[in-house]
Parts: sequence; C-alpha cells; structure tokens
Amino acid sequence: MSWLVISLLLTIKPQRMAKLNGDFGFTGSLGNLSAYTRRDMKKVILRGKGGPSKEKIKTSPRFDATRRNNAEFGGRATASRWVMHMLWHLKSLADYNIAGPINALLKHIQTLDPEGELGERSIQLSKTPSLLEGFSLNQQRPFDTAIRTQISYTLLRNKQSVSINIPALLPAINFHPQVSYPMYSLVATLGFIPDLFYHPFGYRPSSEQYEDTGSMVVYSDWYPVLQGSPAHTLEMQYPMQPPDGSFCMIAGIGIRYGIMKETGVIEQAPYAGSAKVLAMA
Repeated sequence: MSWLVISLLLTIKPQRMAKLNGDFGFTGSLGNLSAYTRRDMKKVILRGKGGPSKEKIKTSPRFDATRRNNAEFGGRATASRWVMHMLWHLKSLADYNIAGPINALLKHIQTLDPEGELGERSIQLSKTPSLLEGFSLNQQRPFDTAIRTQISYTLLRNKQSVSINIPALLPAINFHPQVSYPMYSLVATLGFIPDLFYHPFGYRPSSEQYEDTGSMVVYSDWYPVLQGSPAHTLEMQYPMQPPDGSFCMIAGIGIRYGIMKETGVIEQAPYAGSAKVLAMA
C-alpha cells in the first residue's frame, strides 16, 4: 500500500468496522486506524479510532443512557465469564470466540427483570435456565453433525448431579466423526452459574460462596474412530451444596480426538472436536 493511499485513509472520519480483502501488509495501529485478525476469520479487520473521551462518557449528562447501557453490558460480560468458566474443559474444542454470542443471549435474560431500572437490571438465569441449552461451541463442525442420535440425560438441580447416556456409536450410521484422527473420546462437564445482581462496583452473585465453585469434568475411554463405541453413561455429582437458590446447573458435552504417540500414549489433538451445552436446570 502506497503512502498516498495511507494518507488518504488517515483523513477519513472513523466509521464502522471494515473487512479487507487480500494481503493488507500489516496488523496493529497506524494513525487513527487499527488493523487486526481473529482466529475465526481469514480477513484483516480495519477499525477507526475516535469518539468521545472516557471522562466525557463518565460525567456528561448527555451520556447517561450510555453509562446505563455500559453498566448492563458489563454485567452480561461478567455472566458470560461465569458461563465460559463452567465450560472451561470444553473451550479447547471451540472453533470461534463464544463470548459475544453468549453475551447476546444473556441480554434477553436481563430485559426480563421487571424491577430493576435500566443500568441495574439483574441477570437471573435460574428463571429461564433453558436459554443456553443446545448452544454450540462450533460453527464449522457442530457436535450434532458428529453424533446424529439424540443423547438422553438426567440433570437434577436439587442433587447437583447429571447422568448422560451415550448411545452405541456406529460409524456411517449415527456416528460421523473426523476420520483424519484415529481415536476419539467423549467429555462431559457440570457446574454452577449463579444469578448476578447489580452492585455499584460491578455485578455480583448473591453469595461470595459461589466464587469458590468450578466445573467438574469426566472423560470416556479412548475408542477407535473407525470402530465406534458401545453404549455407556457419564455421571457426575457436584460435591458443594449451594448457599441459596439463586443459581442454575449447566451440563456440557463434547467429542475430542486423539493422536497416537510413538510411546503408545494418546494425546488430545489441538483445534479438533466439537461441543455444546447439553442441559441447564
């Protein structure tokens, strides 16, 4: 790109995000432009810098609605981090950034709060736990394209337990794995997601005890991709008793692929597999 073209770009008033075709030649900052890439996109993204100062947004009456929307966006971002924390054992199977889509879904939960004012509305997943059921961590190879048979489960909120029944998987019948890998294994997770309530210093759960929670994980044996596997069950029971009823349980399911090493040890293949949110209660 010539310096003349760059000079012309620097005089353009910043507008919305643009996507560039071809080899742009750089990523990073240049004048009032920022060029960057994302793992889930092949094109370079070009974004203009500019807008009101942070101090103006914090203090000016003109930006009162902006401050309220920002506060609620921050609450959804916190809730999104909780969801991703409970799906941590499945994140290596994701093929795109799931934070934004989760945040968008949580906005519907936030608008259901009839009591809180704009900027202070709570995020109570316990009132509509089914919102995230079926959420896919993959855009290119969703979990349901690998395992075509419906997976049955029992998720008990009062016992903090889940039982997932994996059917017999038969290649080319109800099982369509990534055949470029020799082995596969099923993985299931279980965790808490607390309801979040507005606080002047950020959205928080009803009890600090929720901060000590994490997700559980269980793996099946490794099976040959070309042979499939018999029916089996993956079970978990969370050892912690929740401090109150302001929470929901989340169970995830995924398929990972393995590479056989010379030592005979099977290692999980990077950037391969798929997963989804199986159930919430």
